Amino acid sequence: MGKSQNGRRCKNAKIALLDLSTANVTVDVARDQGFLTGFGIDTKNPSINRDEDDARIVGNDVTQGSEEGGRRAMENLLQKDPEINLVYTINEPAAAGAYEALKAVGREDDVIIVSVDGGCPGVDNVGAGVIGATSMQFPLRMASLGVEAVVEYAKSGVKPGATPGKAFFDTGVELITDEPVEGVESSTAKEGKSKCWG
Repeated sequence: MGKSQNGRRCKNAKIALLDLSTANVTVDVARDQGFLTGFGIDTKNPSINRDEDDARIVGNDVTQGSEEGGRRAMENLLQKDPEINLVYTINEPAAAGAYEALKAVGREDDVIIVSVDGGCPGVDNVGAGVIGATSMQFPLRMASLGVEAVVEYAKSGVKPGATPGKAFFDTGVELITDEPVEGVESSTAKEGKSKCWG
């Protein structure tokens, strides 16, 4: 899809946010707020979900991170606005459930679903066209870097810090999509299969 089409889609987006819960769990908030910030939406208080007032946001619903929860949340938000055209999900099982709800109403081909994790089933769903894009994380890298930080702390007494310029220790992320956008670095689902987990 061309850059101008992407711009029109952003301007006319009707966004459904399928979160983990209403408890403002750190990972849930960080993922939700990261998506909104990347989309150019003012997140108001970045430490909580659901305080945004951008007219493009149809609403948030909870999934508990499950496929069944994703389906139910998508059904709820489609009742609120049947013209939703962009769906963010907390994880790939919720994305699979959202897809099933969209498929049930014949909307699976005109709604973009984006997600987070990079598990092998999610990467497979990118390849199958269920998920438009997912942000692949690297749990084994996270674990090994965590162990290294603990060992270093035990040796030196110096607490590990955040990655320079960030409020957290960045262990990396990679966008997986079969519909790349010019200027955004990404890998295909086929390439992602060699790096996925689970």
